[in-house]
Amino acid sequence: MNELLEQFLLESRELAGQATDGLLSLERAPDDAGLLDAVFRALHTLKGGAGIVEFPAMERALHAAEDALSAARSGTRPLTPQLTDACLACLDQVLQWLDVLEHTGELPTEGSGQQAELVLARFDVAPSHELHPQPVTAPPSAGQPAAGAGILPALAREVLQAQLEVTRQGVAQGYLASAAVTASNVLQSLGRNEEAHKLAELAAAEHPQQLAAALARHLQHLLAHDSAELHDPAAAAEAFPPQHGPAMRTLRVEAGRIDALVRLAGEFTVAKNALAHASGLASAQGNALAPVLTAQQAALESLVARLQRAVLDLRVLPLRVVFQRFPRLVREISATLGKRVELKISGGETEADKAIVEMLAEPLLHLVRNALDHGVEEPAVRAAQGKPPVATVRMLASRQGDQVVIEISDDGAGMDSQRIARVALERGLVTAEALDGMSGEEVLDLAFAPGFSTTEAVTAISGRGVGMDAVRTAVERMGGRVTLQSQPGRGTTVRCTLPFSVMVTKVMSVEAGGQMFGIPLDAIVETIRVPRSSLGAIGAARAIVVREQTIPVLNLGQMLGDAGAARDTEEATIVIAGVAGQYCGLDVDALGERLEVMLTPLEGLLGGTPGVTGTTVLGDGRILLVLDVAELLQ
Repeated sequence: MNELLEQFLLESRELAGQATDGLLSLERAPDDAGLLDAVFRALHTLKGGAGIVEFPAMERALHAAEDALSAARSGTRPLTPQLTDACLACLDQVLQWLDVLEHTGELPTEGSGQQAELVLARFDVAPSHELHPQPVTAPPSAGQPAAGAGILPALAREVLQAQLEVTRQGVAQGYLASAAVTASNVLQSLGRNEEAHKLAELAAAEHPQQLAAALARHLQHLLAHDSAELHDPAAAAEAFPPQHGPAMRTLRVEAGRIDALVRLAGEFTVAKNALAHASGLASAQGNALAPVLTAQQAALESLVARLQRAVLDLRVLPLRVVFQRFPRLVREISATLGKRVELKISGGETEADKAIVEMLAEPLLHLVRNALDHGVEEPAVRAAQGKPPVATVRMLASRQGDQVVIEISDDGAGMDSQRIARVALERGLVTAEALDGMSGEEVLDLAFAPGFSTTEAVTAISGRGVGMDAVRTAVERMGGRVTLQSQPGRGTTVRCTLPFSVMVTKVMSVEAGGQMFGIPLDAIVETIRVPRSSLGAIGAARAIVVREQTIPVLNLGQMLGDAGAARDTEEATIVIAGVAGQYCGLDVDALGERLEVMLTPLEGLLGGTPGVTGTTVLGDGRILLVLDVAELLQ
C-alpha cells in the first residue's frame, strides 16, 4: 500500500468514527446545530479524501449522505431516525471498503459500484445520480437577501477549524479544495467574478497548509472589508477568534515500529538483569570491582525503568477506541428487543495498554448484551414498577494505581440468586450440599460457570451459556479479575479490574523439577514452609489446612510433566495461589527472587502452549517460563 492510501485509510477511519458518534449523539440532541455541522464536516472531508484517491463509488455514496445532511442543516429536511439509519448504513459501507483496502492494499473495485447504488437507494437517490456542485441561484432582486450570502461566515468557521486541524494532525486536501470551490460559486452568484476566480485558483494548491492559510485570508478579507451582503461582524468575529498557545504536535507512527521499540526495551531489561547478576557474583567473591558494578547497575536500573515507562506510554490507547462501538450496538439491540435504553459512557479518555484495549471488545460485548437482554425490563414492566421508561446502561472506566477498572451496570431487574441456584443445580453445575454452604455472593458467582444460562430459549442475542464464562476467561487471561454485584429490582454491576499493561509483569521465580518458572505476583497469596507430615491425603491428592481452610496441594514439577519431581524432604515449600476466589497450593523445590520482567509471547511451534503466559531472560542467560496459573488449575 502506498503512502497516500495509508494516510487515506487512517484519516477515513477516524472521520467515519467521528461521524458515527455524532449521528448517535444527534438522536439525543436533534436541535444541536454544532453537532450537525460536525457530522456534515466529517462526511464532507471523507468525500474529499475519496476524490483525492480516485474512489468514485465511495465519493458517490458519501455525496448522497452529504446532500441529505445539507438539507437537514438548512431546515428543508427533518433529521428523522430513517435518515440517521441511512447515514449509518453509508458509513458501514465505507468501513467495509476500508477493510478491503487494509487487507489487500488496493481500493476495492469489484462490486463497489453496486454497493454504492444500494446506499444511494436508501437516500432515495436515482442510480444516475452524479457528483455536481450545489446549484447557485441568480443574484437577488432589491430587498431580498443574497442567495448564499450566509454561507461565507459559516464556511469561514469551517476553514478556520480545518486550518487548526492541519496544524495539529493534517487533513485531507479534498475538503479544503471543495471549500474553495463552494466559496467561489457563492461569489460568482453575487457577481463577484474576480474574487471568485482567485478562490477557484486556490483549489489547485498542492499543500493543505498553504491552501488553508490562503483560503482563510481571502474569506477574512471578504467578511471584514467587502459589501454589506457578505459582511456579518458577529460571524466574522466568531470565525476568526484569537489563538492562544502553541498547537499540540502529533505524529502518526506505524504500530509495528512501536512494537519493535517495546522489544528493544525488553532487551535492555535483560541486560539490566544480567548486570545485576554479575554484580551479585562480584560481591559474593569479594571482587574489588563489586562496588562499581553495583553503582552502575543501580543507575542502569533507573534508566531502564524510565525507558520502559516511556515506551509503554507509546503503546497506550484511550478506552474510547473500544467504547465508541457500543452506542450504535445498544441502539440496534434495544430496538430489536423493543426496549428503550440509554447508554452513558464516562472515562473514555482512560488509557490502557494497546493489547488490553484490543482484547476488551469481546468481554464487553457479552456484558452489554446480557444487560440489555436479561437486566433491562420491558417498558411496561418498568412503568408498573415506577421506573423511568428509558432504562440506563452505564459504561465507566477509571485508572486506579497500576490497574484499570471498567464497570458495566444497569438499572434493571437485578439477578435472582434463588433462580441462579436452581438452574445451576438442574444443570449439574453444583451439588445440593455445596449450595447449602454458599453465601449470596458465591451463588451469584455461579453465573460465571461454563454453560450457565437462565434463558430457556436461544436467541440471536443470548441464551447459549457462553457469555459470562467468556467474560471471566478473557479478563483472567489478561491478568485481571471480575466481580459481580446485584440487587433485585435495582440492577446489576459487573466490575472488571485489569492491569494497565500486559508487557511488564511482576513475578516470583520458583524452582520445580530442576527448572525455573515464574509465577505472577498477582496470583500469589502467600508462601509457607510446612512439615510434609502436615500434608493430608485426600484420595490420590494432598491437601493442607491453612487458617481453618482446606487447600489442595499440587506438585508443580509433576504438573509440568516431570514424573519424578516429587521430593522426599522433611519440609515442603508451598506457594498459595488464588484464582477467581479459589485457592490452591503449589509444591515447589525452592523460592527464587521477585522480578519485574517484560514478557515475550510464545510464537511459532510453541505459540498457544497451555499454561504459559510468556517468557523472559534471566540475568544468567536462562529462559524463564512465566506460568498462567488460572489455566494450569483448570
